[in-house]
Amino acid sequence: MRRIAWPHGLCLVLIVWLPVACTPDPDRVPAQPTVATDGSIRFEDATESSGVMFRHVAGRSAQKWMPEIMGSGVAIADFNRDGAPDIVLINSGQLWREARPAGAANALYLNDGQGHFREVGVEWGLPSPGYGMGVAVGDYDNDGYVDLLLTQFDGNDRLLRNTGTSLIDVTEQVGLSSDGAWSTSAGFLDFDADGWLDLYVARYLHLPSADAPQSFRNQVLVYPTPLLFPPIADRVWRNDGQGHFTDHSEASGVAAAPSKGLAVAIGDVNVDGRPDVYVANDTAANQLWLTAPEGPWEEVAALAGSAYDEHGREEGSMGADFSDFDGNGLPDIAVSNFHLEVTSIYRQSQPLLFDEAADRVGVGQTSRARLSFGLDYFDADNDGWEELLVANGHIEDNIELNSSSVTFAQPNSLYRNLGDGHYADISEQAGEALLGSAVSRGLATGDLNGDGRLDFVISNNDGPAQVAFNASEAGHFVLLWLEGRPSNRSAIGARVVAQIGDRQLQRQVMGAQSYLSVSDFRLHLGLGQAEQVDSLQIHWPSGHLQTLGPLAQGRHYRIVEGQAPEIYVPGERVIAP
Repeated sequence: MRRIAWPHGLCLVLIVWLPVACTPDPDRVPAQPTVATDGSIRFEDATESSGVMFRHVAGRSAQKWMPEIMGSGVAIADFNRDGAPDIVLINSGQLWREARPAGAANALYLNDGQGHFREVGVEWGLPSPGYGMGVAVGDYDNDGYVDLLLTQFDGNDRLLRNTGTSLIDVTEQVGLSSDGAWSTSAGFLDFDADGWLDLYVARYLHLPSADAPQSFRNQVLVYPTPLLFPPIADRVWRNDGQGHFTDHSEASGVAAAPSKGLAVAIGDVNVDGRPDVYVANDTAANQLWLTAPEGPWEEVAALAGSAYDEHGREEGSMGADFSDFDGNGLPDIAVSNFHLEVTSIYRQSQPLLFDEAADRVGVGQTSRARLSFGLDYFDADNDGWEELLVANGHIEDNIELNSSSVTFAQPNSLYRNLGDGHYADISEQAGEALLGSAVSRGLATGDLNGDGRLDFVISNNDGPAQVAFNASEAGHFVLLWLEGRPSNRSAIGARVVAQIGDRQLQRQVMGAQSYLSVSDFRLHLGLGQAEQVDSLQIHWPSGHLQTLGPLAQGRHYRIVEGQAPEIYVPGERVIAP
């Protein structure tokens, strides 16, 4: 079990805090939002041209049931091993109805490598059970094909084994049972480092069906606050490597810490080689679990400074992601929140020592005006610094009756990383794909058309999904498809350190991020004007350290653990597992 030297950390907090009480700290003054106007980062709406004609169905009713405004997730992953990322979009349907409304099916879109998609959900056997919420991706059986987990409002989550041409429901076969509780986000991880992917499922709250209380504000019927309902404990499932999962929730301690989880970010936040799980909770303290192979995990968010807002208050948290946005070698945490709450930026200055810095880094002021869900760190212009994309949209379709300055549909937000520890809000200058308004929820990123620039897909609640292609004036790139052996085949938990001239970039394969969603596992390295990655270190989940290089820019590399890199062209051919 990992321990933290809390007495030392506590002394540090006291030493720093006392002078602050007497003397203003210039770093505490909220930064005015910086707006970049050069237009070098641009996104074009490619929804129609891509062929992704998906529409989410929420089944909204006059009763104002909470799930109707939660939206659904999106996954970007390569399901047929042709090197081109495909798209899964989750649909919901209608609550407490046996049959789904017409057009409310989940969708799987296969990519031809050029950003043109064909929907094959029925052909592949993709089911649409229950009221859909989120999606997770990972190769649980290590056969080389990424598998799919669907989370549901009724907790009847489904695990689908991918054969490369079809999806087979193996939920009961592998031992994943349901207790009927509301599942939201989920993600795969290998917490016991045995090379087999385990599973973490976040869960929200206990919502009764017929007797749920109604809420009114100024005599207007509104969706009820989560504060009215009791929380649910998340679940941890351990993969035994023999095709079976066992419930590890009590042994890990997660079962004893019920909360209201909406999002999970799974990665190595303190760079110790083990996966960590950050849970964004709605109207409750966020959680940061340090996993352990055996015995209880440690929940350290409050002590580490990543559980609350800057003033120690719980927030309505929706989405989460990790990135070393300031380049100090330690991942930071971004968390999207409710209207009038900032998109939190938990800046990590020392291992497991965070401070909430949204106002100071240029995100706070503009994010307060939005109600945010999905968010994702990604390098939009290939300069090696990761931008932050945030999906926005209110939950009240009649919000203007109570607040004339707030809208139901809202524009999404893009914050440019300036490379000096600050962001600039470039939402209005970043092209047509960011100019419209929608009720956005799930969000994922990946290079959909193989041009080396990262694109995005957003799932909009009760509306059409959006596909946006990156048309930025971008630098050079290298893209890495990692495959573990003996590490898990998806390489979830792998971390790379790239030496590019006198600069180092760190990236990791995360098991989950955003809201109800997961982005492409392939690691994208923006090189700026550099012609190559001089050297690359891969820290595999197995503990194996692999060093290779140089890697020429403009190439897609597949790297199997312990083997030399292989160049591939997205969509050109199916690569045998």
